[in-house]
Amino acid sequence: MEIDDKLLEKLQALALVEIKGQEKEKIKRDLQNILEFFNKINQLDLTNVEPLFHPLSSGKLRKDEPIEPLNREEALQNVKRKEDGYIVGPRTYGD
Repeated sequence: MEIDDKLLEKLQALALVEIKGQEKEKIKRDLQNILEFFNKINQLDLTNVEPLFHPLSSGKLRKDEPIEPLNREEALQNVKRKEDGYIVGPRTYGD
């Protein structure tokens, strides 16, 4: 897969970010390098490699305890755009 301007524009729109000037070329190069790295990984012969059950199987995890959720006012206190008690976000589908 080749990272071209058209694909980068689509990624910008999906991520809701704006990339300008020399930054575009650097990001295209970085994304291309990432894809090439994954292609190298895909070429490895992993037939005799056992899959890991969980990457954090020996790690310490916090105890999962229920807590009181935020009420509507607390949840909306730092929201820039809200309407009728809901968060108003950017349009993601259609024109």
